[in-house]
Amino acid sequence: MESVLKKPERVLSYDGEIITFQLLQTKSGSDIAEKSALSFSRKTFHTDTGQFIETSSGQYIIPSSKSTFQFVSVRCVADSRTGLCLPCILLRTSKRKSSRLILLLLHGSHEVEPYFKFKVEAETIEDLQITDGPTVLWKQNEKLFYVSSVTSEVLTAPIDISAILWTGTVEEDTCVLCITTIRLDAEHLTSTSVSNRTFQGREFVLYCIENKKTMSGSCLVPHTYASVLRCLDVCMMQNVNGRYETSALGASNKQLIWFQNGVPKHVFQLPFENLSRLQVAYTSRAEMLCVLSFASGDACAVWKDGWKTAATWQQVENILVDDFVGRGSDQMLLLFKDDQSNPTDHQAFRLTDCGDIDYPAVRTGDKIIENQFQENHFRMIQTLEARLQTSLLSLEELQSHLQVQDRVLKSSCDSLIDMSLGVETSVHSANKECLVSLLDDVEDCHYPSTTQKCEDSECFVENIWQRVIDDFLVVGVKLKDSVDISLSDIGLSLIMDQEIALPSQVTKCQTNVLKLAISSSLDLSTVCPREPVAKKQRLDYHSKDNLSGNCSQSPCPPPYQNDLEHTVTVVTALSPLLALSNTSCALLLHARRKNQPDCLHRGEKLTVPCGRLSLRLEDVLKGKHTVNVFENCQGSRSLEDIFAILSVLQRCLLHIVSPDCTLTSMRPWLVGQMQAEPLKYIPEIMVCTRPGYLCGTLFIWNPKTPCDGTLTVFYRNNAAILQCLYSLKSVLPPTCEVNVMRPGSRNSLTTDLAQSLEEELLALRSLVSAAASEVENNLTLRCETGNKITNTMESSCDTKDHVQNYRESLEMEQMQINLGAHLTTSSELYRHNVLNIAQMQINSDTLACRMANL
Repeated sequence: MESVLKKPERVLSYDGEIITFQLLQTKSGSDIAEKSALSFSRKTFHTDTGQFIETSSGQYIIPSSKSTFQFVSVRCVADSRTGLCLPCILLRTSKRKSSRLILLLLHGSHEVEPYFKFKVEAETIEDLQITDGPTVLWKQNEKLFYVSSVTSEVLTAPIDISAILWTGTVEEDTCVLCITTIRLDAEHLTSTSVSNRTFQGREFVLYCIENKKTMSGSCLVPHTYASVLRCLDVCMMQNVNGRYETSALGASNKQLIWFQNGVPKHVFQLPFENLSRLQVAYTSRAEMLCVLSFASGDACAVWKDGWKTAATWQQVENILVDDFVGRGSDQMLLLFKDDQSNPTDHQAFRLTDCGDIDYPAVRTGDKIIENQFQENHFRMIQTLEARLQTSLLSLEELQSHLQVQDRVLKSSCDSLIDMSLGVETSVHSANKECLVSLLDDVEDCHYPSTTQKCEDSECFVENIWQRVIDDFLVVGVKLKDSVDISLSDIGLSLIMDQEIALPSQVTKCQTNVLKLAISSSLDLSTVCPREPVAKKQRLDYHSKDNLSGNCSQSPCPPPYQNDLEHTVTVVTALSPLLALSNTSCALLLHARRKNQPDCLHRGEKLTVPCGRLSLRLEDVLKGKHTVNVFENCQGSRSLEDIFAILSVLQRCLLHIVSPDCTLTSMRPWLVGQMQAEPLKYIPEIMVCTRPGYLCGTLFIWNPKTPCDGTLTVFYRNNAAILQCLYSLKSVLPPTCEVNVMRPGSRNSLTTDLAQSLEEELLALRSLVSAAASEVENNLTLRCETGNKITNTMESSCDTKDHVQNYRESLEMEQMQINLGAHLTTSSELYRHNVLNIAQMQINSDTLACRMANL
């Protein structure tokens, strides 16, 4: 009577399936082994039922079945003959002094092929690995042994090793990362040798089997980790210009370590100890998931992105990583210890990728509750991922277009700089950047210059000056009086010499229009009121709070008004310029033309070179062009010094409203606590002479009513403005309200918007009036002609003719009425007026949008 003995099985994942291998031993009644067989079955996961269903099975009778076989290793490796990845089973039968091993390959047609056999002299085989080929490697007696179908016999590598850590294929060569023990005698412990060896006496060695070359393994892992590293998985290893670029994931007893080119980049503390296996899964999120198994039966998964624990499990018997649901990404199949022998029946397992896919099997009697929405959920995720990939492709194309745009802009800026400096330049062809012109350009055409001749600067610029304040360089340009009539939107820029500053010659700077900074803080109508004398006598609060003193009845512009309105400054950092020791740069004036007879050239941009500036480190150190903010303001300071200080200092507008009492304490506060004195050339501005942070702070007090006013503070740093506000709080009434008015606040924008709408309304009225006048004139001329014809007809005496004349006269009047209703204005007048109204509407819309965003 025969009996079939089943030995413990092995489970392997292959191409999204589970293959279960089991050895069968048939014995007779006399307990003599008659035959040995290897049975296998394939199981596929079904998402509808949430179970593994057996699809096929088979059996292979092992030759020489009188021996007893045991499983050594089961793994999927590549066959060197076809390049296909196949399940590989390594079996062993032991005798007294030797062991015989047989390697089997399972093909897709359920055919089992005996690949090769070999013998080993000892029963103890350590660190056995099966890699592509297939090639079997192991450690025995501190030596590395390997065998394959190519070698046809067991070979020994010429290196002494203590452990095998990793095997893999690098550029069609099988490589083995081993740990070797370094034994140094006292006579060999020189300074040179000690520096190249680790203190633990171990180091990594990378051995190439086909080439039979030995190299240092430090390109993957530093030698200092040789005594602590237990598992290693090489993610990338490629030879670039004779040097290996690598990335690997290693694990010690308590830590997970990420290595980049042999350098540890990140360390993660593991939640358990005694690591036994390390695997890597690439999930549906296109992220790397590190799967770790421990000897205690615990397991965990760690995201590489962020190094956070994804999940932990207990009582895990085995973890398989493969694409079991057929989604193109990896999942983890966890087989628990309660019933690992048969995953097709009611066995506790879990299939998950710690994200979109999760099939827990919860046992409730004989029924398994599963997630019914899993399929729809994953399909939605797939759709979103497809959209994301499409967006990424669009983003790459956009980045490519931006790179082309940057190159074209840089080339254009270089050409513009060369033309501004008077250097000959050539505009590159658009075909070099694969660009298509929207105009009918000719390749060899002469492009017009965007800059005016240098003689044009004499028509605009009257004087140029420069000052140094703290770490800033201030350059001022005084324009001529006629500039306000012909130019608008005036700005300045500094361009350094090409041979001094490469590759960028444009200096980062900020243009300041001083009249905007002062006029918004100081209303001349309040300094010089225009009310009648009787009303002025009743509301004469300016005698107390007016900083400029009494003024005449008629408005008189201050002496600095002309210089203030015609001065434009530019501020730039001084340190980058001083780094070049001697700096020379050109000053460009940017503006738009206005009040041109031709409406097409009214908004034409203008770039005019104003002159050149030179700055030497020696002059700055000696104090040339330097303005000290702390010095006495009543001294020899000129208007240029004051303008430079106003350009550098920060500005804060405070709107002060006191509903219960008047603001008569503002001037005593400025003169008393702030120790402020009026400037010599601009007495409306008061400068603080109080020692400390406030020294050099400028104030402008502009009272609109006895209970309402605006205080403008020009300060150096935040500490000064905070100290100023703290001191101001002590003198203001308790019910006083202080609001910060930023540039372009709602109060100022309201006034600008009202003025813009008024101009737009007047322009519309003017347009309608002009068009109606023109149409009326044309209609009058035509009516006069018709009346002449009618009067001529009335000269007839005959009654019949008289009736006919009246009929024709009536038809003429009807025709004139229809003619007057359809008369149009001239195209030139319409074009001129519509362009003006469109520009006004654009200005109004811009102001309205800015107010809406406040």
